[in-house]
Amino acid sequence: MTKLFLTAGITLSVLMFSCGDKPSEEMAETVTSEVTADTTPITVNEETKFKFDFAIANIPSPVASINEISSWGVDYNNGLLVDAKKQLSTGSEFSKAVALGIYNIDMSYAMVNNKGEDVLKYMKTVVKTSDELGLKSAIDQMVGKRAEKNLTNKDSLLVILDEIFIKSDSYLRTNERVYTASAIFAGSWVESLYLTGKITESLPDATAKEKGFKHLWDQRFYLKNLTDLLNDYKDKKECVALNDELKKIHMEINVIKDPKDLKEAQFKSISEKIYALRNSLIK
Repeated sequence: MTKLFLTAGITLSVLMFSCGDKPSEEMAETVTSEVTADTTPITVNEETKFKFDFAIANIPSPVASINEISSWGVDYNNGLLVDAKKQLSTGSEFSKAVALGIYNIDMSYAMVNNKGEDVLKYMKTVVKTSDELGLKSAIDQMVGKRAEKNLTNKDSLLVILDEIFIKSDSYLRTNERVYTASAIFAGSWVESLYLTGKITESLPDATAKEKGFKHLWDQRFYLKNLTDLLNDYKDKKECVALNDELKKIHMEINVIKDPKDLKEAQFKSISEKIYALRNSLIK
């Protein structure tokens, strides 16, 4: 199943009405874009492209992860999220791409909790950041039409969101584009694990927290795939710095051989590393 980057192909009004909140005039704005053929020559390194495809194929959907942790009985808290108006995308292309991954996860968290007004705020930021990264042409026109047909079905919209979350083979024509896609996914992984940690902290007892502990432990395999992919960009200082921190997190999770052996002190130690990394990315 082909997956596409999330940009302006889905209108703001579609997401707003699907989540049930009454729009303001400002939020009712519809953002659309015409799809034009991408004539960029294909120069992608096939080995790097293979690593990207392998990592994506073997990492659970961030949207599915957010859907899972939102079912653990902890009330929605938008105080955990990045301010949708915060200008995270004023730096390099890499920092913009990481920020886009973070925004996508925060928007997904609002969506699965039926917080339409928050979804719209993040959608506007996602559209702006995607435009700055030149991703609009990666969206197939049919996505918007499919969304319009599923206005009242949140689950269907989440499937569409999943499909446009990660990649389009037609977009991944150059190494730089694969690099951008990898940075977006790294940002989404960090933010989803940040929310996992925060929501687990709010669970009422040790039995309930076992869900969060296992969810974190399960990331060791997926995180290894992600760090292997980012290893291909040793000439990119920002990526190397991010990957070094991801490797530290992976190492600490990976030494635990069974989720039942993950103690609260270890969970706290790992979570604090994730929080520190996430906070360094949103300055």
